[in-house]
Amino acid sequence: MADISNTQGTPRIALLRWQLDVAWSLLEVHLGDLDNSAYLWEPAPGAWTVRREPDGRWTADRPMTDLSVHPEPARTIGWLTWRLGSWWAETSERCFGAEFGDHPPSGDWPGDGEATLDWLRSVRDGWSRGLSALEDTDLDSTARAEWLQRGTRPFGYVAAWVNTEVTRFAAEIGLLRSLHRAATDPWHRPRSGRRPGPGWHRHTA
Repeated sequence: MADISNTQGTPRIALLRWQLDVAWSLLEVHLGDLDNSAYLWEPAPGAWTVRREPDGRWTADRPMTDLSVHPEPARTIGWLTWRLGSWWAETSERCFGAEFGDHPPSGDWPGDGEATLDWLRSVRDGWSRGLSALEDTDLDSTARAEWLQRGTRPFGYVAAWVNTEVTRFAAEIGLLRSLHRAATDPWHRPRSGRRPGPGWHRHTA
């Protein structure tokens, strides 16, 4: 893996952990004040979501192994949290062992916003514990990444991939959070017939 140390010699693994912390903080901000209705709000008809079954389980509309739908429809925040958590827990387990992954029973969604955030924190903690035991030399080894592209990529690519995915999901969830508020909260809806006046940006920066 290419050397990404800075001029002060910061270890690459430290930079990756810092990047993950930043991405995670954004995700936690977006999820921290959501109620359960926001997790299940559908931004468009036919959106993938999580649904409560008669036995009380919450299941996702599409299993992770089904790649047949293109393009993918819109997704709810609940679906996105299920997808991120399930994929991240599986990745932790593949790289560090079963004790580092945290899978809900039967791969289901936890069932409400508070439980979901607690679950994602547990998944993040498991991954972070695995990273904390590594050094830069581990980033260049394929020992923990034999499952990725038939072992042709070292573990550093997996760590960078996780950071990218957490950032991507944080962005998608943040956008859905804003759209949900605009659609359901009158204070966030534009007032009919009024446009921002000159210099409005100075007050919103």
